[in-house]
Amino acid sequence: MSFYFGEKSWPELEEAIKKNTLVIIPVGTTEEHGRHLPVETDAMIATLYSDAIAEELIQDNVPVLLTRPIYYGYSMDIVTRWPGCLKIRTRVFMDYVYDMIDNLMKMGFKKVALLDCHGNHDGLLRTVMREIADAHGKFICTLAPSKLSKDVYNQLKKDPEGDIHGGEWETSMILAYRPELVNQNEYTSVDAIKCNNELRGPVSTWGLQDTKTGLYGDPTYATAELGKACLEAGTKESVRILKEFMKL
Repeated sequence: MSFYFGEKSWPELEEAIKKNTLVIIPVGTTEEHGRHLPVETDAMIATLYSDAIAEELIQDNVPVLLTRPIYYGYSMDIVTRWPGCLKIRTRVFMDYVYDMIDNLMKMGFKKVALLDCHGNHDGLLRTVMREIADAHGKFICTLAPSKLSKDVYNQLKKDPEGDIHGGEWETSMILAYRPELVNQNEYTSVDAIKCNNELRGPVSTWGLQDTKTGLYGDPTYATAELGKACLEAGTKESVRILKEFMKL
């Protein structure tokens, strides 16, 4: 049976509302990911995680529906140096997500989770979460699978400095599930992370190190096995958190 929101009729959605069904909105974007990865990498990863999470929740008898992914969002101007970024202004993006959730709440859905699969969206989505709480008196949930798979990635990764954009983690994810879209002939280590690690986080990596190919990381370390392990780990943690969220 389908768990996609858009494949349901309105009577089926009416029944889903009665069952207090969780609605998951996968959030990606479209932007360059170096010379070797597709520009829809973030949206593809959002789809991989949301499908896997929904399947696990259904097995645990948690009612769930998925919207289609959000394919376009906010990216910093620096990625527009290369073709592929369809940049949406921050407030337009936030209003779009807000309107989706606002309408779901007005329909009668009470539980909504955002699956954040693009680093530039963290603060924007959390602001929307607070605005929805002010408007409806209900708190939604925001999850970032890359962060939830961090422990497993750190145990298995080969790149000593890790992946920020288009490196080992993201390349491994696409290599595992859409290998035909990865151009391994274009792998390069020229943009392996060399900047001050203490400043990563307090300062955007884009401001700490120049990138020649649009990457921050080294895709030459990527493996399909790592991608599968990260999907499993991020899914497991997301399911655990969402089951707790459904108890609220």
